[in-house]
Amino acid sequence: MIELRKWLRAGFLAPEGAEPQKKSKLIEKETLPSVIKVIYETKGFWDSLVQQTDEIAFENIEIPNIGQNLEPGEPSLPQEGLYVAIPEGATVTDIKVVATKQKTFAIDQPVKPAPTPTTDKSAPPEFIPKKEIYEKNVTFPGELYKNLGPKEMGDVTVLHLMMYPVQYNPVANTVILYKKIELDVSYKSAERRLRGAPTRKSRKRVPAGYEDQILNFENI
Repeated sequence: MIELRKWLRAGFLAPEGAEPQKKSKLIEKETLPSVIKVIYETKGFWDSLVQQTDEIAFENIEIPNIGQNLEPGEPSLPQEGLYVAIPEGATVTDIKVVATKQKTFAIDQPVKPAPTPTTDKSAPPEFIPKKEIYEKNVTFPGELYKNLGPKEMGDVTVLHLMMYPVQYNPVANTVILYKKIELDVSYKSAERRLRGAPTRKSRKRVPAGYEDQILNFENI
């Protein structure tokens, strides 16, 4: 049973249930690596009380239209994958967090862990917190992004990033919402074509539905 659902704002003037905003800006350089600025802004999150039994209750933290951590026993916090287009043959040399804005919220109950698989299909899911996480006075997951490496999406090479806009301290029972995360993605382009070699820039093809989801796509 889920009750007492409430929207907690990050401080932005945005409607309840607003999904994160993502944008990018390319800074090209002739000799040094070029930089793609990636800005991820979060407007707020839904906080719901999940009453498991009379003695056990959890907080369910959700950000509209993004996924959740599904690793059994770990806090089921919001996370979202981003795709950043990079030029063909380019090599990503560095990724840095260059700016953040955050807001801390105190919550009443522990954050709900991701369910533990069960072989009994008729039984309700079990939520068993991992002690090595829930008994430590440190934030989880402890990083704002994870580099999942490059991948090919149709004709475009993208850098796949997983964003973690919510951090949780189980001992303090606080949630930190990062309402802004700014990354600098530096890359080195492939060797330029020899002078006089023919060049032609054609529109890149990507799987249906992904064109609007790839940051920096307009510069590829």
